[in-house]
Amino acid sequence: MKYRRLGRTNIEVFPVAFGGIPIQRVGMDEAVKVIRRAIELGINLIDTARAYSDSEIKIREALKGVDKRVYISSKSQNRTRDGVLEDVKISLKNLGVEKIDIYQLHGVNDRDAFERVLAPDGAYYGLLDAKEKGLIDFIAVSSHSTDILEELIRTDKFDVIQLCYNFIETKVEERVFPMALEKDIGIIGMKPIGGGVMPNPALSLKYVLQKEFLVPDPGMEAIKEVEENVRVAMELTEITSEEYEEIERIRKELGSTFCRRCEYCQPCPQGIPITSIMRAKDFMKRLPKENLRNGWFYEAYLKAQNCTKCETCLPRCPYKLPIPDLIEENVKLIKEFFGE
Repeated sequence: MKYRRLGRTNIEVFPVAFGGIPIQRVGMDEAVKVIRRAIELGINLIDTARAYSDSEIKIREALKGVDKRVYISSKSQNRTRDGVLEDVKISLKNLGVEKIDIYQLHGVNDRDAFERVLAPDGAYYGLLDAKEKGLIDFIAVSSHSTDILEELIRTDKFDVIQLCYNFIETKVEERVFPMALEKDIGIIGMKPIGGGVMPNPALSLKYVLQKEFLVPDPGMEAIKEVEENVRVAMELTEITSEEYEEIERIRKELGSTFCRRCEYCQPCPQGIPITSIMRAKDFMKRLPKENLRNGWFYEAYLKAQNCTKCETCLPRCPYKLPIPDLIEENVKLIKEFFGE
C-alpha cells in the first residue's frame, strides 16, 4: 500500500482518512469498535471537530492501548484568538493527547469569516499561539467555498486545507488543486461520498482516490463501511469506461437537485439558511436526531416553513436548482423525520 504525503506536513497517511462526524450517532462501545477496526486495517489519520458533540471523546477511548501511530486532526468554529486557543485545550483534554497533529479553522466559508479569522485578534493567530506552546503541529483550514479557498491558499498561512470533492463537486479541480500543489499544501477531501447520499459510494470514493495528492475522509459509523472504504483504497485501479458511464448517469440524476453549498442563493428575504435545508438529507443521515432537534438545524427548519416561493434565489443559483420546490420537499422530509 502506497501511503500519501500530506503536503508540506510530510505526514505519510493511508489513502483514506477516518471522518469523525457520524460516530456521534452510535454508542461508545460501537464507536470504539469502528475506530479500532479502521486503525487495524491501516487507517492512520482521524478527522474530527469540536462541533461534532462527543466525537473527540469517543476517539480518545478508541485510542487507549493502541500502539500504532495515529494522526489526529480537529477543528474549531471559534473566530477569535483567545476562543480558538481555549478550544484547542478542550480538544486536547477530550482526545487525551498532549499535542494535536493538525488543527483547523472550521468552515471559513465567506468573506466575513475570512476577515475575522485573519484579523489581529482572529483565530489564526490563536492557532499560532497554540503552535508556539507546543499544543499543535500544523495549522489548517476547512471551507466549502472555492473562491474563499483560493484566497486562503494565497495567504500561504496554512499547511493543510480541507475541501469538498466528489464527482458532482469538481470545481476545485480548476484552480484550487493547482494552487495548493504549487505551495505544497496538504489536501483533505471531505464529502467524497457526498455526505453519504451518493447512490454508488464505492465508485464515488474510487473517483476521488484517483487524485493521489489528496486524502479523502469519508464519515464512518459501521465496521462494514470501514472495511468497504479500505477495500476500495487497497484495490484501487483506474476508472473504466463503464464506470465513467455510471458516473455520468449519476451526475445527470443528481445534477438537478444536488446543492454544492456555493451560497450564491443567499440572502433569502425570509432569512432562510437555504443551503442548510438543501443539505437536510445529509444531516439526517449523519447526525444524531437529538442534536438536530435542538439548535441551528431546527431553527433553519422553522424558518424554511416560511418560504413564500418568491423565487429571489432562482436566478442566483449557477446550477439552476429548483430551490423553492426543494425547500418544500425537504421541509416535508424533516417533518417526517421529527415525527411532527
